[in-house]
Amino acid sequence: MKTQFVARLQEGDTVNDHFLAARKDLRTQNNGGKFLGMVFRDRTGEVGGILWNNAESVSALFEVGDVVNVRGSVTTYQGRLQIRVDQVLPLRDEDYERADLVASPTDGAEDMAKFRAILDTIEDEWLKKLVGLFLDDEGFVAGFTGAAAGKKWHHAYPGGLVRHCCEIARIALTVCELFPNINRDVLLTGVLLHDAGKLEEMSHDLFVDYTTAGKLLGHLHIGADMAQRKMDSIEGFPETLRLSVLHCILAHHGELVNGSPVVPKTLEAMVLYHCDNLDAQADALTRVIQETQDGRKEWSDYLPLIERQVWARRE
Repeated sequence: MKTQFVARLQEGDTVNDHFLAARKDLRTQNNGGKFLGMVFRDRTGEVGGILWNNAESVSALFEVGDVVNVRGSVTTYQGRLQIRVDQVLPLRDEDYERADLVASPTDGAEDMAKFRAILDTIEDEWLKKLVGLFLDDEGFVAGFTGAAAGKKWHHAYPGGLVRHCCEIARIALTVCELFPNINRDVLLTGVLLHDAGKLEEMSHDLFVDYTTAGKLLGHLHIGADMAQRKMDSIEGFPETLRLSVLHCILAHHGELVNGSPVVPKTLEAMVLYHCDNLDAQADALTRVIQETQDGRKEWSDYLPLIERQVWARRE
């Protein structure tokens, strides 16, 4: 049974417990020798690790994504806790509990039911058929319900994808009330399909990582292809709707620099982009603030992804 968790580690602790290996980097010292940099993770967070002795042979013992038992001591380096590692050994599946290693703060089935209820309000007959093809696909629904929305930044946990989409849909409904010219059905269809490609872009196991298809194509292209194939199976599917839905998928990152091959050029695509980004950033900053407060700090570490620190004020 796991007894030591990342969030509870303190400087001076002796570590002898298992974690998920989230990263390993074999590097060269100034004297030509090798050392091994690592990141270990459990359901409470992640911590860096460093091993100075027998780095090459230890690195060969495990892969990123393995569950490993770590022996060492907790030190501080550049203001952050780090495990000075003496030993790393891989574990068998029966030697650990998944729930100790992966946080899942949501009920994917419950969120899926809420999201379905919103999608059921789509009135356009063609989009209803398209959405139905996805929701009647048991494999798609199972994957969609259990998938993470991201690797680390936002909704990065099993069930995160469906929660992210359900939250976007709720935001989108409010925006539709404010701006009645929005094609509500196109927008809701875009909410369902905009991140569908993540089912193939990433592996969704203990360790979320990018697949070969994900690295080469990305989820926008993969998702657009998934939608196109479903639309091709519906005889007579209108060309205007096809272009509208595909544009929502391909433009939902908003800017070329963010990975969208096109920028939003329809009202629905623009709204989807902003609803998606709002939900993602709000979720990420909520997590960052909580982690910062848990660490009894007022300001977060510098966040390269958004190029700033975040103020974790306490009321």
